[in-house]
Amino acid sequence: MIVSFVTSWVLAGATFIAWKFYGGGFLASALVTGVLLWAGFTAARFITHDAFDRRPRGLTILNIAHELVTVLVMALIIGVWPPAGV
Repeated sequence: MIVSFVTSWVLAGATFIAWKFYGGGFLASALVTGVLLWAGFTAARFITHDAFDRRPRGLTILNIAHELVTVLVMALIIGVWPPAGV
């Protein structure tokens, strides 16, 4: 549970930075940031590690899909509550 809180905290910070930099809606910024961070860090790491461990492709797909859903739910929750004072 602690790791999930750390992940959501980092996602919220990255979302805020992206939203301030690019503008637009906060929810869209949260979702795009979540997908980009997932693809660049989580999915890439799973694919690399699972390939070297020779794990089945189906397991890798299942794991990265689970992480994508997790990050998207976090991004959705973060995105519906824009920062205070905005």
